[in-house]
Amino acid sequence: MSSLKHPMHRGTSSRTWSHALRVALGALLLIGWVSTGYAQEPPLSVPKSGVLPATPGDALAMGDWLFYPTVKTYTQYTDNLFQSVLSPVSVWGFGIKPGLIAEWSNGIHTTTLYGNVDARTYPSATQYDVLDPQAGFVQKYSPLPDLTFRVQGDYTHQTLTSTLINAIPGAIASPGTIVLSNGNTVLPNGLIISPTGVVVGQVTPTATAANSTIQINPSNTLTGTASVEKILNRGFIGLSGSIAQTTYENTNVTPDYTVKSLTGNGAVWLSPLLYAYANGSFASNATSNSNTTTTTTTNSNVSATSTAYRVVGGIGTRQIGLFRASAYYGHQGSNDQGTAGGEVYGGSLKYYPTPIWTIGIGVDETVNISQQTGNSIFALNTGTQTALVIPLGASTRTTATSLNSSYQISQQWSATGSFGFTYVAYINSPEVENSWLADVILQYQMWRNMTLNWEYRYSSIVSNVPLNSSKSNFVAMSALYKF
Repeated sequence: MSSLKHPMHRGTSSRTWSHALRVALGALLLIGWVSTGYAQEPPLSVPKSGVLPATPGDALAMGDWLFYPTVKTYTQYTDNLFQSVLSPVSVWGFGIKPGLIAEWSNGIHTTTLYGNVDARTYPSATQYDVLDPQAGFVQKYSPLPDLTFRVQGDYTHQTLTSTLINAIPGAIASPGTIVLSNGNTVLPNGLIISPTGVVVGQVTPTATAANSTIQINPSNTLTGTASVEKILNRGFIGLSGSIAQTTYENTNVTPDYTVKSLTGNGAVWLSPLLYAYANGSFASNATSNSNTTTTTTTNSNVSATSTAYRVVGGIGTRQIGLFRASAYYGHQGSNDQGTAGGEVYGGSLKYYPTPIWTIGIGVDETVNISQQTGNSIFALNTGTQTALVIPLGASTRTTATSLNSSYQISQQWSATGSFGFTYVAYINSPEVENSWLADVILQYQMWRNMTLNWEYRYSSIVSNVPLNSSKSNFVAMSALYKF
């Protein structure tokens, strides 16, 4: 079965959300702590807490509130907007994305409000124009410096959506001031300042995601998340739960669905050089479609439930000389009109040849042996970014390798690059798919409040099945101004 073939089905599942929750809590206790699969080094001390830092020039103050307005303008070109196999859409696009983050804190309670609108037009193909607003809030409560509770509500509209949905949703970005373990503070606008208020850097830009199954089917998603994090003696543990409801304009293409998820992560130092970590996530997805018809009746509220999980544990090292490494092993599985699952294992290595140059490599192996009958709208979660989207119901062995590098060319110029190769072998089938993904970003900080970015991305899918191969070139230039 190809990853580009994904007819929708709606079946029933014997698992309920309460059962999934019990299984999730049991796994948390068995493995230690459980979110994605990569190591997170535990802190050696509790970060300092307090009122918001004084940041003249970096925020607009109004009473006890700090405001971080930004505006991003950009232009982009792609020769295959939807990573299509046939009739690729080649277009130029122009966009603007204003945003605002407001924050108030008294050291124990912190309130963050955020909102942005991404407006993009393709002059030669206005039917693909995008107008995507997002808004939300984050309420943080820290009764102790080593204990933090968070509640977040988020609304997101997306014009371009995926025809296959990750069975385990990713976390919603949580804007707000973050105090790092080294004492530096990351402001909501991305600037990194020292305890004395001096700007010492900014957050590295991230690559634009590539996806092979994009369609025009506007959706609205409401998400509520609650989390708690506790810093222990030379370790930490965190747990979060969320519920998100997504509704589509055309439910005949993709049904509305609600996902409840539980995630956790944690780590602890075993020695001055080694630490153990574990992370994972569980999700219960309920789909519904008002236009579902059976042979005997038509039901206006037919629904089906599926579950999925991914749990890993591993060992990591602190930086030893010029290197830092981690390795993990675990299991993933799903239940969607039948079961599927298999082993997960991999590792990563980081190399720091100079203080301004970082190189990282990673390998992830995900096995999925499926007994599912029928097709699913949900996709297999893997441990890397790839243009391929693999249905839950496909029996596959996915080997993903990645290479990432960042280099600070000068005080104003920096470059980041990523390269990924994903090999998917369909078990008991001659079908094989390869995915290549390369992304390079060049950043120039023209002024303290103005940053320019240039990005080039190449993605390719090569399959031995006819009419399943595609490729895409994407270039973009943007200017971000922070008031």
